[in-house]
Amino acid sequence: MLIKSKRVISLVIVFFMFLSFMSACGKGGENAATSAKKGGQTVIVFGTHSESGINPEWKDPVTGKSGMSPEGLQAARKAMDTVLKQLNVKVKWTQYSGDVREVLLKSVLANDPVCDVALFWGGSQGTILGQNILQPLDSYQSIFSDPDSSWMFGDKMFGHTYFLNFILSFINVWPLVYNVQYLDKVDALKQNGKTVYPTDLWKENKWTWSAFEDYLTKVNAYYSNKKAPVRTDVPIKAFETDYRYTALQAIHANGGALYGANGLTVDSAEVKQAIQYIDELKSKNLMMSVRYGDDNPVPGWTWNANDFANGETVFTNMVPWMSNSSGQALAKRGESMGVVPFPRPDNIPSGDQKYQQLVMPSDQMGILKGVSKERTELALKAYQLYFSTYYKTLANSNKALDYFKKNAKAEAINAGFDVTNETLGEDIMKAFVAISGNKPNENAYIMPWSSIWSDQILGNSIYGLNNTPKYSAAIDSMKNMINDSMSITEKALSSSAPTDNMPPTFALVGKDIALPSGTDASKIDWNKYVKATDGVDGDIKVSDIKFDSSAVKFDKVGKYDKGLAVSAKDKAGNEGKGNFAIIVYDTNNKTAPTLKAKATYRTIAKNEDAAKINWANDFIDKAVDKDGFDLKAYVTADISQLDVTTAGKYDVVLTVKDYVGNKTDLKISVEVK
Repeated sequence: MLIKSKRVISLVIVFFMFLSFMSACGKGGENAATSAKKGGQTVIVFGTHSESGINPEWKDPVTGKSGMSPEGLQAARKAMDTVLKQLNVKVKWTQYSGDVREVLLKSVLANDPVCDVALFWGGSQGTILGQNILQPLDSYQSIFSDPDSSWMFGDKMFGHTYFLNFILSFINVWPLVYNVQYLDKVDALKQNGKTVYPTDLWKENKWTWSAFEDYLTKVNAYYSNKKAPVRTDVPIKAFETDYRYTALQAIHANGGALYGANGLTVDSAEVKQAIQYIDELKSKNLMMSVRYGDDNPVPGWTWNANDFANGETVFTNMVPWMSNSSGQALAKRGESMGVVPFPRPDNIPSGDQKYQQLVMPSDQMGILKGVSKERTELALKAYQLYFSTYYKTLANSNKALDYFKKNAKAEAINAGFDVTNETLGEDIMKAFVAISGNKPNENAYIMPWSSIWSDQILGNSIYGLNNTPKYSAAIDSMKNMINDSMSITEKALSSSAPTDNMPPTFALVGKDIALPSGTDASKIDWNKYVKATDGVDGDIKVSDIKFDSSAVKFDKVGKYDKGLAVSAKDKAGNEGKGNFAIIVYDTNNKTAPTLKAKATYRTIAKNEDAAKINWANDFIDKAVDKDGFDLKAYVTADISQLDVTTAGKYDVVLTVKDYVGNKTDLKISVEVK
C-alpha cells in the first residue's frame, strides 16, 4: 500500500538523492525540460517526504530491502514501465531535504522548483496553498476525464483546482464502529430473541438519526451502571467519541460540508441541522466527548479509540490508524468490532445522493510554479497513467476502481472488522464497502481556520462556554473569524509572487538544557542551548529571540517540562513559538549513574555502519542519574573490539556520564550476523 497520512513513518533523509534529482528541475521549468533528457527520455521528478513507502527504486540502506509490500512494489514497477513505454517518460522520486512546506516554498522563491510533481503530507495542504506556490490545474482536467481516473482530480478551492488525489482509501475518516458483543447483551435491542444490529436497520433503510438516538437510549439504559473490563472503575458509555468528527459525519450525512465542492458553507442549513442533532445527543447524555481547546487540553487524537479498545464505550468514531489494534484488543476478550455508515436524517429518503459519508483528503500532490506549461502537461499525463496503472495492477483489471472489489475483504480484516463472523460478517462487509472508495468531499481540516471552527465555534457552542450561543447563532456571529482567515489565503493566491507564511522553528543546540542548581537566570547564555531557524531567512540572531525561564526555580533540583518559552519573528513577520524542558541538577551529586542493558536486544547486520548505530535506544533499557534524569542521550560506545565485517560475538563497552561527570561503564556482548 502507498503511504498514508496519520501513520507513524520513520523518515530516512537521503540528501545525496535530493542533490542528484535537483538537476531534473532547472530554473523556470525550461531548464528542467532540457536537463532532464536522458537518451531521448524525459525525466519527470515526483517529490515526497518519505521514499520508503512509495518509491519502487528505494532500498533500505542497511537491509537492502524495499519499503513497499511485494504487491505494491510489483504494481509500482509496472506503473513506471508503462509510463516509460507510452510517454517516453522516466519517473524519478526524490525525498525532500526537510519540512515539505519549507523546501517547496524556498525552491519556488528561488525560481528553481525542487520537483515537477510535489507530494504533500495530509494536513500541510492549507499552508502550502497559502504560499501561492502551486499552479491552478483547471485547464488540464481533460487528462482526468475518464471516470476511472476522475477521482484523481481534486475539488476546486478558492475558485481553482490545485490538488490531485493518488490514494484510493478504504476507510473514510473516523467511521462509526461498535462492539458487537456489547450489543448482544442488551435485551431491549432484540426481536424474537435475536439482536437487531445497526447493519440490520441500515439494510432495511431504517438507519436514521432518530433510529440511532433510540438505539443509543436502549444501550445507555443497559450500561448505565456497568463498569469496563480493563479499567474497572470506568463506566461503560453508549457512545464516546470525538465530537468534531461526529459533527462532520452528521454534516455530510445531511448533504452538507464545511468546505467542499461548493466552497465555504459552514453556515448552511444542512450544517446547522446536523450540529443541532449531535448537540441534542450530548445534552441527553447519549454522546460523551471531551472538548478541545487551548484551555482544556485532551490526551491527543486517540483517546476515544483507546477507550473503545478497553471496552469503555459501545459506539465510537474510530481513528483509522488505530482500527486494527482496537479490533485485536476486542478479539482478545472474545469480542469483535463492527462498522456501519453514519445514519441519515429522517427527512432524507433512502438512496438520496445528498446522503454521503465523510471523506477527507490525506496525502495529495500538485504541480509547483516554475514548471513550464509543456512540462506540466506531460507531468500530469505521467501522473494519471502512473497511478491508474498502479491500481489496475493491484486489481488485476483494466479498471483502477476495481481495486476496491478485489481488496475489500482483506482491507476490512486488516482494519480489524469481524467480517468472518458467521452471523454478522457478511453485513459488516457490506457496510465496510459502503463507506469505502469515495472521493474526498471535505477540505475543512486542511484549512488554517479549522481549529477556529472546531474549538472556538463548535466546541464552545456545544459546551456552552465563553458565553457562546448554540451553533446556529454562533456561526452567524463568528463566521467573520473564518472569513478573515480565508481572506489571507485569497490575498496570497491573488498575488503574482509566492508568500512566506512559515514561522521560525526552534531546536536544541545540544542534547538538552541542563543547568546546575543555583544558576543565575539573568546570566544564562541561551545561545549555547537554543537556536532559531527560518526556512527562508536562515538562522535568526539570538538577540532577536525572546527567552522566558520564569517558570523555573533554579534553586530547586528537578525537571521543568516547559521551563523555557521562546518566540521570534522572521522578516515576513511570521512569529514562531516554542517550549523546552529545563533540568536543574544537583551539583553536589557524587553517585554514579545507573546503566542497564535490555534483557534482549538486536543483532548487528554484517557490514552495518557501527558508527550509525543508536546504542542507547537499541541496547539500553535504563540510563539515569541519582535524581532519575534520563541520560540515554549521553551514552557512548567503545567499538574498538567490534568487527562488523565478520560474523561473531564481540564485546562493546557502553559508558554514560551524568551532568557533574560521574561515570558508569557497562560491557555487553553483541552478535554480528
